[in-house]
Amino acid sequence: MAAITHNFKLNTLMTYLILGGVITSNAFAAEQSQQKASDDSDDIEIIQVKGYRGSINAALMAKREAVGTRETIIAEDIGKFPDLNVADSLARVPGISIEEDAGEGRQITIRGLGSRFVKTTINGMESASAGAATDAAGGSNTSRAFDYNVFASELFTQIDVDKTVSAEMEDGGISGNVNLQTARPFQYDGFKGSYNVNARYNDISEDVSPRISFMLSNNWDNKFGVLASVAYSDGTVQSEGSSSVRWTVNNPKYQDDGLPVTQGGTNYLTASPKTLLQENGNYTDDNLDGLYLPRIPRYSIFSKQQKRLGATVAFQYAPTDNLSMNLDILHAALDTTMDEYQYSVLLRDQKDIVPENIHIDDNNTIVAGAYSNAIIRSEARQDKAESDFDQISFSGDWYINDRLQMNFLVGMGKSDLDVPYSRTFALDSAGSTVAYSYDSNIDPLELINNPGGVAIGSGELNSTMPSFAFAAGQAPGATFTRADLENSMVDGNNYAAALTRNRAQTIESENSTVKIDFSYEINDQYTVKFGVGQRSFETEQHDYRSSWKDLNIETNKTSGKSAETRVMDLDNSQINGLLFSTTLDKQGVKFGNDASVPATSTLNDGTWLTPDYNAMMAAFSGRDFFEAKEEYKRTYYIKEEVTTAYAQLNFRHDIFDNELRGNIGLRYVDNKNTSRIVNLDHIYKDGYTAGRGDGANFDNGYSWRESVSKGDEWLPSLNIAYDITEDLVGRFSYSHAITRPKLSDLRSSISVNVPDENDPTASIKRGAGPSLQPYKSKQYDVGLEWYFAEESLIATSLFYKDITGLTKDSSDEVLTQDELDRLGIDIGDMDPSTITWQVSQLVNTDAEGMWGAEFIYQQPFTFLPAPFNNLGLQSNYTYIDYSRDVEDPFYGTELNLIEEETSKNSYNITLYYEEESWSARFSYNYRSGYNKQYLNEYKDESTFVRGYDAKAKLNFSARYELSESMSVSFEAVNLTDEKQEQWNDIYTQRPYESLSSGRQFLVGLRGSF
Repeated sequence: MAAITHNFKLNTLMTYLILGGVITSNAFAAEQSQQKASDDSDDIEIIQVKGYRGSINAALMAKREAVGTRETIIAEDIGKFPDLNVADSLARVPGISIEEDAGEGRQITIRGLGSRFVKTTINGMESASAGAATDAAGGSNTSRAFDYNVFASELFTQIDVDKTVSAEMEDGGISGNVNLQTARPFQYDGFKGSYNVNARYNDISEDVSPRISFMLSNNWDNKFGVLASVAYSDGTVQSEGSSSVRWTVNNPKYQDDGLPVTQGGTNYLTASPKTLLQENGNYTDDNLDGLYLPRIPRYSIFSKQQKRLGATVAFQYAPTDNLSMNLDILHAALDTTMDEYQYSVLLRDQKDIVPENIHIDDNNTIVAGAYSNAIIRSEARQDKAESDFDQISFSGDWYINDRLQMNFLVGMGKSDLDVPYSRTFALDSAGSTVAYSYDSNIDPLELINNPGGVAIGSGELNSTMPSFAFAAGQAPGATFTRADLENSMVDGNNYAAALTRNRAQTIESENSTVKIDFSYEINDQYTVKFGVGQRSFETEQHDYRSSWKDLNIETNKTSGKSAETRVMDLDNSQINGLLFSTTLDKQGVKFGNDASVPATSTLNDGTWLTPDYNAMMAAFSGRDFFEAKEEYKRTYYIKEEVTTAYAQLNFRHDIFDNELRGNIGLRYVDNKNTSRIVNLDHIYKDGYTAGRGDGANFDNGYSWRESVSKGDEWLPSLNIAYDITEDLVGRFSYSHAITRPKLSDLRSSISVNVPDENDPTASIKRGAGPSLQPYKSKQYDVGLEWYFAEESLIATSLFYKDITGLTKDSSDEVLTQDELDRLGIDIGDMDPSTITWQVSQLVNTDAEGMWGAEFIYQQPFTFLPAPFNNLGLQSNYTYIDYSRDVEDPFYGTELNLIEEETSKNSYNITLYYEEESWSARFSYNYRSGYNKQYLNEYKDESTFVRGYDAKAKLNFSARYELSESMSVSFEAVNLTDEKQEQWNDIYTQRPYESLSSGRQFLVGLRGSF
């Protein structure tokens, strides 16, 4: 028999390998395939999955043989997954886009539906993974989205993405199901070891760090096998850029209970403005009204040091030819320490800022402006986050007889996110004169030097990276040189300590699964599958903050400032900025390695005064106001208990001499949800002190309030694949699917804004509680695949989903004192009968339709003359049409908006070259802009919707074989240095955040023995 590297025509052996041998490590199927290979040794070639081309073609065969719409990624060997990050690998799959944090894939979307609609399993078991991120990237994960960046990609040998549903699949993924498969010993013959050692370099942090993985495996004749692998990486990735932290409208003509401007009124807001510009010279309330200014324009640095550890242990035992058992153990840990620096202007929530020289564009945006009596704030923040994931699963396949097979799975998993601290220290320079410019043609220094409320100038918003001029602690009127400003910026006497924020958080989750499945082969044409399962998921969150106020237990009243700002009440000699100030360059932190800092800006790493984090920790960490206390309204516990049963008929028929295969089935899901929140009757009205009333009788000072709901679903499915010709496959699928709401929506807790002199808004957001119904979808999929040559494919598919959603239902209510007490709301001495509360709660909505199309082209160019015959192309394109009607809360108008996290267009192109001794490939993926979130909670800002600009990414990878068992590799990530551009306001997309994470380069040595 000849060993052929690149012959991937579908034959009996490959079918067996796909269905039961190499890919699923089923011992009995492997035994059968070996026997079949022996019987047909005269006419079957051995297929080797070798190299990148080999891996994508083995995946192509798996796709062809599948009944539903499936995409597969296969590693050519352990530790040789084709990308650095699992999410990055998935980004090349048709219809998949990724969400990034610090230049690394974090979560995925499938076919235009958000990450919460993706069901992820590991080794066939439902899994949950929660990590932390920057605030702008979503912070700690409290949704159902799976954080792939917790896991080293070297731990996995195969990923299956099912975009259509069958009854035997776990419920919960409307957009698709993703299964991550770790390595098992029966995948390899005899003893095998491998290693992969890399040095990684980030061109912003200029950090060189290790990335290593090892594997040892032994297989004793497919009777018993042991495999262990470990992967470790350690390094720093720095992101830098700018942010506006949203924009706000100046609305001095706001009237309580007034009409919006679209209805002839004067209100741009739905609540009294917190930010107002003062009149000055030519600047009057008339011409300042309706102008948009950035809330906190600033430069930002995020330096994230990550230590990622992953380990797997797998045992396989086949005591007989009919029985195979697997024990899989997986551990993953991601420890992150993020140092964050911000230098900003606090325009938000200020009512005494004086405009001195402003320029606006055609959309009433103050694109450049100088202001006096402003506050400069410089922050140093450090976050520590520890994500730990552990899963153990025991599974098996028992061929009871020639027709009856039993599969079972028992497993437990745990995912913990611990944020032991998130500390922010700030130095403020009050009474400062500042200027910013988002117009590259306007010099902010010129704005500062021409104050006095001159006529409003014109400009244009042509840059997402503003230029700044800061006169720290200086009044307007002087003629400043650039040196004058730089001297004022680094003079610690111009600053004082203003913020000592301390926060912490824990999210602890556990899940368990028990399921048993049977497969009975009635004859060669029909197989019946049926099974039952039970799984549970529990999660509990505790949140700690230093934003509490002083409490009088006797009167149950609060007073004074928030603890985190109480440092300002200390004597000036204790908070003078000279005691705590340093600069970035003295800290060894660089800014501007990648961010395009305008030449006119006075802010750079030498003039960027920053708090000395360690000095402020030493001075204030022992103070009582630095204590982070549990904020009980954020505490919750949720448990889901799901019992399932299904029946499915698989069939294969020859119709017109071509094969029709498919399955039809029904899945039943019985769901019980339990939600617990802290009994606020036991919590004093500061929200941070337990033990009130009957709470004193409990160990923690409080008991829980529990809500329980039950429901069930019947989920039918039909999948058909028909070989129209030898090379042409048609597919059709129909199914019902569900996805449960994100965890934080299932809690019964409330969020309250108590009216005061600064903000008269009275609002209550009730948690929906466990009675909230899941998202439901009826979905259709039709596809056509043409395998027009060996290793080649042209395919297209159309899909349609009718999906229910969630929306907020609001009402105006006057609550009695008893009702307020029951909700734990403290209104002080105010009369409850005079307060009208806007009460909102999530409710389910009717179904709305979405549709899309996918196109795939894949081919090696073997028809070209040498050496071009070693080239190949893998490409795909996805179009999504998914929008729904959303009411703009500021103008009361209904808008038809593209759904959250949905990109209309995405495509991926991989061009590769591969021969026996070396290979190289370029991978390019593109995702069009999308709406990230319909923001409507910022009632004093008048900006609606937050989203991302389009983003493209180019990666390069190359390998050269030194010998049959050793090769060197080079990889480059984000070669084009694409930035992450975020905006807000659906009408005028003003810059929210522009961050660059730079390029990464890896040089490695890979080998096996």
